[in-house]
Amino acid sequence: MQDLNRFSPLVILGCILIALGTLIPSDLLIDVIRNSVDGLRQKLLTGAMLFKVGLVTLGCYAVALNWIPSIQTGWESRPVSSRSSRIELVILALLVAVATLLRLYKLNFGIWLDEMLTYVNYMSMSVGDILSTYDDANNHLLFTVLARVSFWLFGESTWALRLPAVLFGIASIPALYFFARKVVSGREALFCAALFTLSYHHIWFSQNARGYTALLFWTLVSSTFFLEALRSNRPQQWIYYAITASMGAFVHLSMGFLVVAHICIYLVWVLRQRPNWHAETWNGILIGFMLTALLCFQIYALVLPQMIGGGLSSGAQGTVSEWTNPLWTLLEIVRGMRIGFSTGFVALAAFIVFGIGVIDYLRREPIVLGLLFIPTSLGFLVMISIGYTLFPRFFFFAIGFGVMVAIRGAIVTGDSISRLLRIPEEKIQWMGITACAGIVLVSSLSVPFVFGPKQNYDGALNLINEQRASGDSVVALGIAGFPFIEYFKKDWVRIESLQELEKVRASAERTWLVYMMPVHAAAAYPEIYASIEKDFETVQEFYGTLNGGTVVVCRTDSR
Repeated sequence: MQDLNRFSPLVILGCILIALGTLIPSDLLIDVIRNSVDGLRQKLLTGAMLFKVGLVTLGCYAVALNWIPSIQTGWESRPVSSRSSRIELVILALLVAVATLLRLYKLNFGIWLDEMLTYVNYMSMSVGDILSTYDDANNHLLFTVLARVSFWLFGESTWALRLPAVLFGIASIPALYFFARKVVSGREALFCAALFTLSYHHIWFSQNARGYTALLFWTLVSSTFFLEALRSNRPQQWIYYAITASMGAFVHLSMGFLVVAHICIYLVWVLRQRPNWHAETWNGILIGFMLTALLCFQIYALVLPQMIGGGLSSGAQGTVSEWTNPLWTLLEIVRGMRIGFSTGFVALAAFIVFGIGVIDYLRREPIVLGLLFIPTSLGFLVMISIGYTLFPRFFFFAIGFGVMVAIRGAIVTGDSISRLLRIPEEKIQWMGITACAGIVLVSSLSVPFVFGPKQNYDGALNLINEQRASGDSVVALGIAGFPFIEYFKKDWVRIESLQELEKVRASAERTWLVYMMPVHAAAAYPEIYASIEKDFETVQEFYGTLNGGTVVVCRTDSR
C-alpha cells in the first residue's frame, strides 16, 4: 500500500495519456502541430498514428508502474560523501562566472557551415514544424527548437543562434562537478570543473550552434542519476534517469551509445546481487531503461517515418573516404590534444598522465572507465560498420569522463613523485594539487586561439568584393555554394561539374572560383579539382579554427 500511495498520481497520468492517444484524431494532431504538410502528409499521418500508440503505451506503463515494488538499498561501493562544502560551492560559482564570460566573448563572430545549415534550413520554421521534420541527420532536434525560441526572444543573429549551446556548455561545468563529486573528493571535482572552464575545445563547442554541449550536459546529468539509482535502487531515481537520458536522445541519437553503457554497467551490478535476486533487483530494467525506451519512442514517433525513409542517413555519409577512416579520426583526436595543450611534447605528457589515470580508475572506480570507453568504442564500431563519417566531435559527449581520468592521473602522478622524493606524508597531496593546477594552466594557454572565425567566409567575401572587376564571374564549388549563395545571398554560380565550370569561363573575362574543405573538394569533384590545379591561380587561403575548413579563393583569366 505504501507504493500505491506513492505512485497514485501515475494512475491519473496514465489514464490521461491513454485518453489522449485514443481520442485525438491524427489529422487534428498534424494540423495543430504543423503550419503546412509540404508533401509529407502520408508520412506525417503515419507518424501521428505512432505518436498516439506511444501515448497509449506510456499510459498503460504509467498505470503498471504503480505496482512495481521498491527497495532502499543498492550496490556496495566505496562510500564517498557527495555533500559539498560552502567554499567548494563558492569556487564552483566563480568558475561558472569565468566560463560565462569566456563563452560570451566574440559569440557573434565567425559562423561556419553546419551552423549556417541550421540557420537557413530550420530557423524560418515554427517549433511545431521543427519537431515534425527530420530530413537530415544533422538536425539536432532539441537544440534546433531551443535555437528557434532564442530567435523569437532575441531576434535573428549568430549569437542568438548559438545561445542554447552556450547555456548548455556553462551548465555542463556544474554538471561535471556534481557527477565527479559522487566518486571523488571535492578538490578533485573542482579541478575537473576548472579544466572544463579553461578548455579550448569546451569553449569552441559552447560557441558552436549545434547540440554537442546539450548532449554533454544530459550525458553528465543522466549519469549522475544513474549512479544514484544504482546506489539506492529507488524508483524515483530511475524515473529521473529515464527523463534525463531521453532528453539526451532528444538532442542526438548517439545518446543511445551511453544508454547501452549504462545497461552494461547495470547488468554487472545485477550479477553481483546473486544469490539475493528478488523483484526489486530489476527496477533498473522495469523502471529506468524501459521508461527511457518509451520516452525516446514518443519523442521521435512523429518523425520516425521520415527517419526510416532516408532522413537518418542524409548528411551523415559522404564521398570523402578519409573522413570514414578510423586512423584519420585517431590522428584528429591527437591533433586536438595538441591544440588543447599547446605543444606536442605537453600533449604527450598529458597522454601519459591520462594513462596513469586509467590504471588508477580501473583499480578504484571502474564505472567511470565504463562510461568513457563503452559508448565511444560502440559508437566508433557502429559508424565504421555503416560508413558514417567519423568526426571526433561525435564523441564530445564523453569528454567529461575523460577530464576526470586526466585529473586523477595528475593527482596519482604527483603523489608518486612526492614519494620518490621522500616528501613528508602530510605534504604529499600538494604535489598532486600542483600537477592538477599545471594541467589547467597549460590548457588555459590555448584559450585565446579559440576566438578566431570557425571558417573565414568574411575574408573571402571581402577579397572578392575588393578585387572583382566588371565582367568577372564568380563560381562556388559544391558545398561552398551553400554559405555564399544561400546564407550570404551572393549572385554567384554554383557548379557541380567540369562542364558547368567551362561554360562560365567561356563567357567571362576572368573567373573567380571559391571552394572550401580541400579534402572534400578533391574527393567529391576530382575533375574540377584537377582543372583548378592546372588553370587557376590560388589568390589566398583563409583559415579558421575548424580543422580542414579552409576557404580557398582562386582566379583565372578567360580561355
